[in-house]
Formats: sequence, structure tokens, C-alpha cells
Amino acid sequence: MSANELFKELKESLSLKEIAEKLELHTGTLKRWENLKKVPDEYKHDLNFLLGNKYTLEKENYRSHNEFFTKKESAKYCYKKLIDFLNQHNIDVGKYVFIEPSCGDLSFYDLMPKNSRIGIDLTYKNKEILCENFLNFTPKKEGKYLILGNPPFGLRGNLALRFINHAYHFADFIAFILPPLFDSDGKGSPKKRVRGYTLAYSEKLPLNSFIYPNGKEVEVATLFQIWVKNTLLEQNILKFKAKKAKTCKNFIKIYSLSDGGTPSSTRNKAMLYKCDLYLPSTCFHSKNKPQMKSYENFESLPHRRGYGVVILKDKEKVLKTLKQTDWTKLSFLGTNSSLNLRSSLIEKALIEQGIYDESETNGSL
Repeated sequence: MSANELFKELKESLSLKEIAEKLELHTGTLKRWENLKKVPDEYKHDLNFLLGNKYTLEKENYRSHNEFFTKKESAKYCYKKLIDFLNQHNIDVGKYVFIEPSCGDLSFYDLMPKNSRIGIDLTYKNKEILCENFLNFTPKKEGKYLILGNPPFGLRGNLALRFINHAYHFADFIAFILPPLFDSDGKGSPKKRVRGYTLAYSEKLPLNSFIYPNGKEVEVATLFQIWVKNTLLEQNILKFKAKKAKTCKNFIKIYSLSDGGTPSSTRNKAMLYKCDLYLPSTCFHSKNKPQMKSYENFESLPHRRGYGVVILKDKEKVLKTLKQTDWTKLSFLGTNSSLNLRSSLIEKALIEQGIYDESETNGSL
């Protein structure tokens, strides 16, 4: 059963808007699937889930499905960060039940208080772990809950986003390992689509924090983030002093560009040849074939896809800064060993060199 077939069947009972809401996607994304007649395989299990798990689907190869476990020492580090955070804000941890929504090899679950924990996984682990989909889970008892773990990311962080938004119904805190997209303030970022929570803590984890199910080490760019339910902030149970987030909107405007030869695979066509500098969004990079770098024209971009930067102010200084930036260090590594860049990282390159909007004060906590 293909993703296309599952999508077609699901449309017989649900509208595009309803499917988009359940998958935490824009309706435009689903319309693009229709136009291209191609649904990403990453959504096959999600579509089957919306059909009530009607079909028995073969489990994807973990290397192609971004499935990896957290090393024991990395899990301990994240657990300690969460406990320290809660203690710092005078939260009585003893009143909370811990939930691990995707237990994997139990690296997080084994750290949780034995009499105050719930473990969930799609695959049977033992009699103590609930064998079900977290997106179907609701605690049987009323109480205080917090969630800790390494959820499945899904395509562009979509599945992790759905885990967070589902948890809103019962959890005060979420402490998750997440993909770098959750550090982006760009349009469509999953970070901007989190509902009912405020980001309270975020840090990058070492690349070597994970292993494949077969025990082999894998390098993955990730974040560890702690999200707090907004009601706790509104009730002054927790208090944060907001940090001023620096931006550089007055200096540059960034366009996502692509030209695949068809309307559905072309973005910002009018700007393809009007930008001052071009950068790839994703590419493979090596000493023999360096590709994660700046380009002077759109045609030189790998796969003719990436970002175009229009400089609005201090052109000479900004252009020099962007050209001198080592984009291999600023980009992040994907599980397929590709280097990936986001618009927020392009802005970061300028901000770190002192090029930012002095008057901007908005930002995350």
C-alpha cells in the first residue's frame, strides 16, 4: 500500500482541510501532493493511522526513516537538565508523573521515578510499557504530568510537532530532543506552530549523542528543548525574563528559491536572478566537491534550489560578511550526511558579526 493510495482513500472520508489539521500541515502542502500526484513516503504510517491503522504496513528501514536511539549518557544529561530547570523554578517534581512517549531502548524511561512513570511505544517492550500510539494516548487519571524523551521527528519535524501539540491536553512540561528546525523562526517553522506552550530552554546537543537500533553510532544535529504550558506562566507559577532576540530584517531579505521546471516545483520565480548572493538549502559537501558555500548566481546553486539574499542596507559590509562566512560550520548535518541551511542561520551569520536591528526587542524566552 503506497502513500498515494492511502491519501486517496483518506480523502473519501475527510476533506483536505481536515486532513491538514490532523497532520499539522498547511492545505497548500496537500494540494501540492495532489498536483504532483506524489505523497512523501514519510507520511505513509501517519495516513494509515488516520484510517484507523486499517492496513498492516511493513516497518521502514531505520536509516531511511530517521530512527535512532539516545545514548544512555546523553539521556542522563537531558534528564539532569530538566530536573535542574524544575528545581530552579521551585517546581515540586515529586508531584509529577513522567511520561516517555516513544520509549525506544528505554534510555529515558529507566531514569524516571519507578512509581511515577508511564512508558509508551509502538513496539512491545515489556508488560510495563504501553504498546500504543502516543497520539491516541490520554492519561487515565487526572494529575500533573511532564513529558521527556526523543520523539520521532517526521518530515521537517512534523511528527515531533504533533507529539507536542497532542501533549497540550494533559502535560505541563515537555522536554524533548528535537530537530534543528525547532530553533528556526522562519515561515512555516514547527517552532511557530507549537500550541499552548512557551519555549523556556534550548541548547544544541553533540552530534554523536545517538545510535541506530543496531548499536552503530550516528551523527545527528539536534536540540534539547524545554517547553512550559502557558497557563503556568499566566498564573505566575513560573516566571521568566524575556531575552531580546536580535534580528537583521532591515539589512537583508531572504527568498526561498527553486526552479524544477513546473509551477508546483518553482518558488519565487521573479527573484531567481535578482538576488545579491545565493546559498544552498541542502547539499552534500566534501573537500573534493565543496558545495555548502555562497554563490554569485542562481544557476550555480546545487540542484537549482536554495536561498537568495537581497541586501537592503550597508551592502558592501553585509556582502563581505556573507561571503567570508564558513557555511559548513553554521549549517547542520542531516541523517543522510547532507549539510542543511535555514534562513534563520543566514541571519545568525550577520548577527554574530554585529549586524542587527538595534531597535528590535521581540523574541523567545
